[in-house]
Amino acid sequence: MKIFILGMGHVGKALAKRLRADGHSIVGSTTTPGKVDDLRQYADEVAILKGSESDKVAAASAGCDAIVVTVAPNIRKTRTKEERETEYHEVLEKSCQSAAAVSPRVIFLSSFSVYGNGGEGTGAIDESTPTANHEEPSSKFYQAAERAVLGATEGCVLRFPDMYGAPGDMSFTERVKMAHSYFGGKVIFGANAPLYCIHFEDVVASVKHAIDKSLAGTFNVCDNDNLPYTNKQVFDAITDREGLSRLDYLDQIQAPNRKISAQKIYDTGYKVLHADPNAEIVEASQKAGA
Repeated sequence: MKIFILGMGHVGKALAKRLRADGHSIVGSTTTPGKVDDLRQYADEVAILKGSESDKVAAASAGCDAIVVTVAPNIRKTRTKEERETEYHEVLEKSCQSAAAVSPRVIFLSSFSVYGNGGEGTGAIDESTPTANHEEPSSKFYQAAERAVLGATEGCVLRFPDMYGAPGDMSFTERVKMAHSYFGGKVIFGANAPLYCIHFEDVVASVKHAIDKSLAGTFNVCDNDNLPYTNKQVFDAITDREGLSRLDYLDQIQAPNRKISAQKIYDTGYKVLHADPNAEIVEASQKAGA
């Protein structure tokens, strides 16, 4: 197969490496001309474009059997709702519209943010749970991007929690420190939602699985067997350990308030392999305070 990876960041590069090892031909994209030489070790062809540039996406993906959309907003451009409105619309919705316009087979890496707080009830949140938080850009434009992808004949949406573990990626401790240095100790999410996260290698494996199994439709991707600690439990443990003041939770971005089921993709043979990295931090803090 010939596959176009729209957005060659850490996930895109690792995915390209694994797909090429299986004999697939890869076209990758970047918005930065200076990255082209590096990306040539991962992709057979590299295009310089933005996902919103539909003509360039069409040209780069010509002859491809599938498009994988791995683009992600720049966190430094998301401090206010107005910034998020611009960044999420441009990066997510327009990229998926460009991809779905030229290929029946599009795989999009989406987010659990589409569920808002998950609504009322105590049962696990699954793919049939209605989307919510329709006014917050970080949720609204993921939903819009999903609709574009699912409008394609073989569209596949993989919904993920926060990703960690990519080369050069910030640890959760570094994220807390950035919240203090860059955001004044304030974070836009809520305190009591379970802090679901997923290792980038599990993300890559799930996308490859979706390609190998020709998955279509919507799938939650996370550890289906364990419920993580809450944002407050994790970040309080980190701030206490690092001697920092505890964070102020603005609750502007809602997150699911209970267990999320990934049974649907588990039933296809996929399973998360990396354990929650924050469990040990919280449990060590609990023992120290006992």
